[in-house]
This record gives sequence, structure tokens and C-alpha cells, in this order.
Amino acid sequence: MNAWGTLLATVTGAAIALVGQHLNKRSEARAKTVELLVDACAQVSASSGDFLNRVWEEQVLNLEGRVIEWDLAGHRLASARLQILSHDAGLLAALREVNDAGQALGAYWRRGNAEESEYRLRRDRCRAAMHSFIEQSSRVIGKHSERL
Repeated sequence: MNAWGTLLATVTGAAIALVGQHLNKRSEARAKTVELLVDACAQVSASSGDFLNRVWEEQVLNLEGRVIEWDLAGHRLASARLQILSHDAGLLAALREVNDAGQALGAYWRRGNAEESEYRLRRDRCRAAMHSFIEQSSRVIGKHSERL
């Protein structure tokens, strides 16, 4: 009987250790996903803000080539990471609006001879999209952080 009890205790202890390791790895994977999500959201937000600043520098300060030098590839990479990491409909809709609004502003700006009223409409759409994106990002990141 003692041998069976010892064997049962050993098997139970090993099972508890394996379950603990599994739960710990799962928790670490979730934390890493949240870290990557925060990074992607921050990159999209910073990149979009940089784009707006560059348009302003060309318009107000008459600096040339600022918009052309903007890191579009980096913005696209951050957007792709975000689409892979999150399946939240609100966040992805806000990301699409940030990208669509930025594309509309950029296309209009590059045509040259921008009318102030049309420029302001597109700029304000970008700003609103960025604000909404930050709100959605905060909501999703907060939701993921609560699960940790």
C-alpha cells in the first residue's frame, strides 16, 4: 500500500508541476503578445503624428521634401503587425480610418496648390482618426492587460 501511495503522490506532484509550467508559459506568451500590441499601436500612432507634422512643416514652414521622407514602409509594417496581433473590430476599423485619412491627405497634398479649406478637412479627418485610434488602442490594450 505504501508503494502505491508513494507512486500516486509522485504522479500527482509531477502533474501539478506540468500544469504549473504550462500556465506559466501561457501567461508569458500573453504578456509578450500585449507587449507587441502596445509597440505596434505606438508605432502607428507616432508614425501618423509624424506624417501630420511633416505636412505642417511643408505648409507652414515651407520646408521641401518632408512628406516624401516620411517612413511609409515603417508605418505599413506597424499596421500589418497590428492586423496580425489583434482581431478587435473597433481597433481594426480605427486603423483603417487612420490609414485611409492619411492616404487622402497625402494624395491631396502631393498634388500641390492645395486649397486651405480642402486641406483643413483632410487634416482634421486625420487628427480625428488618430484620436479614435488611440482610444481604441487604449481600450484593447487595457482589456488584454486585465487578462494577465
